Amino acid sequence: DRFRKRPPQEADSLRNLFHKIYGDLHTFVQTKLKAKMFVREALYIRQCYDILQGILDISDEPKVWTDKQLERLLIFAMMWSLGSLLELDDRAKLEEFAVTHPSKLDWPKVGENETIFEYVVNPDNGRWEHWTTRVEKFIYPTDSILEFTGILVPNVDNVRTAFLIHTIAKQNKAVLLIGEPGTAKTVMIKGYAATFDPEFKLSKCFNFSSATTPNMVQRIIESYVDKRVGTTYGPPAGKTLTIFIDDINMPVINDWGDQITNEIVRQCMETGGFYSLDKPGDFSFIVDVMFLAAMIHPGGGRNDIPHRLKRQFCIFNCTLPSTTAMDVIFGQIGCGYFCIERFNQEIVDFLPRLVPLTRHVWQNTKKKMLPTPAKFHYVFNLRDLSRIWQGILTVHGEECENKTSLLKLWRHECTRVIADRFTEPADREWFVNSIKKQAQEELGDDFEFYQEEESFWVDFLREPPEATGDEPEDFCFDAPKIYEEIPSWDFLKEKLFSFMAQYNEQVRGGAMDMVFFHDAMVHLMIISRIIRTPRGNAMLVGVGGSGKQSLTRLASFMANYKSFQIQLTRAYNVNNLMEDMKFLYREAGLVGSGVTFIFTDNEIKEETFLESINNILSSGEIANLFAKDELDEIQSDLIPIMKKAQPKRPPTGDNLYDFFITRARTNLHVTLCFSPVGAKFRSRALKFPGLISGTTMDWFNKWPSDALIEVSSHFLGNYSMVATPEVKNELIVIMADIQDGVSDYCNQYYDRY
Repeated sequence: DRFRKRPPQEADSLRNLFHKIYGDLHTFVQTKLKAKMFVREALYIRQCYDILQGILDISDEPKVWTDKQLERLLIFAMMWSLGSLLELDDRAKLEEFAVTHPSKLDWPKVGENETIFEYVVNPDNGRWEHWTTRVEKFIYPTDSILEFTGILVPNVDNVRTAFLIHTIAKQNKAVLLIGEPGTAKTVMIKGYAATFDPEFKLSKCFNFSSATTPNMVQRIIESYVDKRVGTTYGPPAGKTLTIFIDDINMPVINDWGDQITNEIVRQCMETGGFYSLDKPGDFSFIVDVMFLAAMIHPGGGRNDIPHRLKRQFCIFNCTLPSTTAMDVIFGQIGCGYFCIERFNQEIVDFLPRLVPLTRHVWQNTKKKMLPTPAKFHYVFNLRDLSRIWQGILTVHGEECENKTSLLKLWRHECTRVIADRFTEPADREWFVNSIKKQAQEELGDDFEFYQEEESFWVDFLREPPEATGDEPEDFCFDAPKIYEEIPSWDFLKEKLFSFMAQYNEQVRGGAMDMVFFHDAMVHLMIISRIIRTPRGNAMLVGVGGSGKQSLTRLASFMANYKSFQIQLTRAYNVNNLMEDMKFLYREAGLVGSGVTFIFTDNEIKEETFLESINNILSSGEIANLFAKDELDEIQSDLIPIMKKAQPKRPPTGDNLYDFFITRARTNLHVTLCFSPVGAKFRSRALKFPGLISGTTMDWFNKWPSDALIEVSSHFLGNYSMVATPEVKNELIVIMADIQDGVSDYCNQYYDRY
């Protein structure tokens, strides 16, 4: 209808242009190129129309466009409808076909290493302009340190995607982003939602998993809206609500090929509501609500969504940023932190060389270490690159004064993020050689500062300050957490024995008697490194008895966190789990204490338990966790805390809730202790993607023989027995051999039968 109201000459011009080229472009896309998601022909045309409508209506007053300007606007709409589901190489083929088409339309004049997809029509003059003209410069402050998880460096990809989302969403139409893991789909949609004025626009988000049911979805949406009149519901009067559904393709497909969870979403979008669960037969109308969604590419064992749901969305494929864009992003963050105000000139000058080097190490690993059924978790995406830099950006100038120290730290972070998930020593050995070879190629003469020996960095070596009596009331007597290299293994072992003694003194009923052999100390440092970072969650994988839970409790104690584990009983169910989750969120979000939540696969009494864990790891919140009166009580208690932390932020209900969830995510550290034995671990990881994407993994290999001898010696060394010292030593060694031998014979038996 809105198109019909436009001037007749515009309609004639657009109709002629459309007939000149659209049919040929559409046929080329359907027959020669491979879209990352299959959609019907009509959806391409509808998306082209939606984008064109959005860029024609740039203000309340209708603007008159010339024929040449309309031509450019239609070209842009075709680029982002027909080319929206393609990867970079197929977009290049589409560009080549379009630019050489006999119609000779006014396509953008691109420079070297540029594509037409990097251009947009300027709304003021109707000419082509490069997206970089709209990218604001990112400046890292020299007088403060930014929270890494809150940094978003503007670049062409996120500015362009934000523009496309806004172009569609301002018409109250839905947008779906698809892409590989780590292409910033979630970040971009949440970044777009963060621009809303809360006086007029609200936003909510939740995740789907394979255990999400239609009832859950309906209850969640109903909790976001209030009754207006009769059977009509909506957000508070005068406001609109945008609901973001992440991993929308995850719900299970039933035996008849239906994805019933998404049918309730489709019904809500298509008919404007759904049938009441409390009053069967009554239809509840949901108004002033719009949907945004994101999902991974379908195929390869991953679900697609129903076509009847697809037609509700405009769909855009998010490609991985170009290598140049990645270097710009991490270069601006890294060089911004490592500035002359914080570090010496040698470090400041050297750091830019680590930006492409880190990317090459990550890319080489991604090409070589491909996922297999046994190594399904060998998935390396942009999150891993971010985690490497997040670790590097916690060091202070006093602990990193020369190139040798910086290279040690860099290698440590790369190894922790990438290599700790490897299941075989051969894979780890390949990584050690690969990182050394890459450093040798790129560092040139500076490679002399690269150390062969592996180093470890921790933040628990310092002693707490001694009380003098002159301290202010709010003075913190905790030991300072300085991220630094361990001076020696003996010093570390002594420090760990000291922590274990304190743990046994202070924690009731938790007597710990651990043997700190080399591998145990390494895993303890790995766990400590993960939970020390804000929003740091760990996935510890190893057979039972590897020490995963004991090491986590000690690491948590060393970080001054509380440890929490559910108390499983015969009657324990989802409701009990929700009560435990409430306690955890109150501790982490309201009290502000660091909490480590230890959750083992033996505690998964129902698979629906993992739905809540998946939501915590993915979005940081569990929908409908707190009743309204509980939430009001929490928010009223939070007002003075938020005023102190963020004095300029008004204490509205939405701001308080956001502050509460952000604080809880920062302080709550989920540590999953799973066994790799059997098929359950793999199937759970595929059904609940947050278990892998939301955690840093540490794979526990079987303990080496010297570790077993050390454990045996610990228990038998002082044990009185009638034997010569030589026989006693042989007994200690043979106990370790028996432990090792049983394991080997079990494997041989399994392989044979």
